[in-house]
Amino acid sequence: MEGDMFKKIMTAFTLLAFFVFSTSCFHIHKTVQQSFEMVARRGRTTEIVAIQTKSGEYIEFRKGHPAIILGDSVVGETLKATEIDKANIQKLGMKGKKEIEEIVTKDGKKYTVISTVEENEKVVRVRAYSAVSIPLSDIQLVSIRTVNVGMTILAHGLIIGGVTLIIGLVVASAVNSAWNSSTEDVHSCPFIYSFDGEHYVFDAEPYGAAVCRGLKRTEWAAMDNLKDVNGQYKVLVANELDETQYTDELKLIAVDHPRDVKVVPDTSGRIHTFARPSPPQKATDEKGRDILPLVGQEDKIFWVSRVEEKDPEKKDDLRDELILEFPKPEGATQAKLLANAWTTMWGSMVAKKFLEARGSGLSQWVADVNRRGPAYNKAMSWYMNEELYLLKVWVETKDGWKVKGLINGGGPCVSKDKAYILDVSDVAGEVLKIKLRPPVNFWMLNHLAVDYSQDVPVRAVELSAVTAIDQNGQDIRAKLAAIDDECLVAPNRGDRAELTFLAPAQADGLERTILLKVSGYYDIHLDAEGEPQTEIIEKMDNEPGFTAQFALKEYLKWEASLRARAEKH
Repeated sequence: MEGDMFKKIMTAFTLLAFFVFSTSCFHIHKTVQQSFEMVARRGRTTEIVAIQTKSGEYIEFRKGHPAIILGDSVVGETLKATEIDKANIQKLGMKGKKEIEEIVTKDGKKYTVISTVEENEKVVRVRAYSAVSIPLSDIQLVSIRTVNVGMTILAHGLIIGGVTLIIGLVVASAVNSAWNSSTEDVHSCPFIYSFDGEHYVFDAEPYGAAVCRGLKRTEWAAMDNLKDVNGQYKVLVANELDETQYTDELKLIAVDHPRDVKVVPDTSGRIHTFARPSPPQKATDEKGRDILPLVGQEDKIFWVSRVEEKDPEKKDDLRDELILEFPKPEGATQAKLLANAWTTMWGSMVAKKFLEARGSGLSQWVADVNRRGPAYNKAMSWYMNEELYLLKVWVETKDGWKVKGLINGGGPCVSKDKAYILDVSDVAGEVLKIKLRPPVNFWMLNHLAVDYSQDVPVRAVELSAVTAIDQNGQDIRAKLAAIDDECLVAPNRGDRAELTFLAPAQADGLERTILLKVSGYYDIHLDAEGEPQTEIIEKMDNEPGFTAQFALKEYLKWEASLRARAEKH
């Protein structure tokens, strides 16, 4: 049985280019009287909860009834509106005397009914769950819920006052080869959870790609799920990955603002307001395909590379090219770009290969980056030019296309809106054209919009933690109080800390947005042995496009290894 299940899973990995790991719930029902190690050996269970097709359709499956991989399809139940001919009804399942709970038709279809409306004497309209089957070849993304019993026990150790918590985890990812170990090959940054009054919800994943102290940075992000509970905000910081994480500062910023504007930070921590964000009027890829349904609004639908169309030996296949057109008021000189974009899981996973290529020379490279030597300058040029973790924003001007900004890629697990200020004084006419050229397999885009309104005044109050306790019960407030290299160090999976902040009084008539301000970096745990792969390093440093080609080849090799493993089982 385990072999059959593994084969199904591995076959799905081979056929699907990307996976999105969606809301994972680590449920805590009771105290378990077993050691953490014993419980953790039980591993994880996974459930397919939604899919996105290559045409951009999002299909969510019935809650509590996950879909399954059956042959070459994903099969499950989804909610939709349906008209049923009364003459075709074979059986009605009733809840009480009047409420229809189930309909079985003469052609064998079964509907779990949510509501019914009598259309006329012959037809009944129903909202009901019914079976669907989606071929694997049509699927672009899969949403999976993961339950980790081991994490349940660890989280239970942090319960205060006996409150039961559910920790939500959202991971946007490339295919993960180890289904049952989930994040074994993923390298990112701390997972930061917000307490919403009932649950801890995964809400932020700052400073992705800051892989050593010399690349440390500060990031600001909205904590969308954080709620004031009895005058306090609670935040959980956790190391869930195979790396050592260094958190130098962690604070909250309470921003009170008018209700009719959205508050979004930029990469320097400046707060911008969006009063009238306009989505793109048109969006196409390099093949002229309409991608507006994928990037036009904030939803659960994403644009990602169509890896199955790419050949690593063709230079033109190493990048996608997206053109987005936005309205522009005549005479506008500045645009605020609102972007929700982030690094794929494969982008996170392949970073380890980039570092391992340096072999025994890695420690020397890290030391040089940390002291801002030549290696640091080369690294920053690499980030800028290759666009694996920073994405250039090109704007069409009177003098041709010009780079007007850089979109920061976040960790691969959760993305936040960021604001980018674009100079459009040299853009003629009433259309703003933006071009993005993401390297294949490195970026996911949810939505983009522009706003030309002036920022309105807001009231921002920076909050320091009043309590901060790590997994050993130690007070770590001083380590998170300022950017001073006195870091909270989390060297192990499962290391975590719980912080509380006092909520200031909210200004009358204003809405509140809570921003996270956090600074740090992380060291990936890897074996840096053997001679440096000098040819690969030289090409990565000096040959434009080589890194994207190398990464695509590595992805295809990895995918082939999954296929081989599937065949063995």
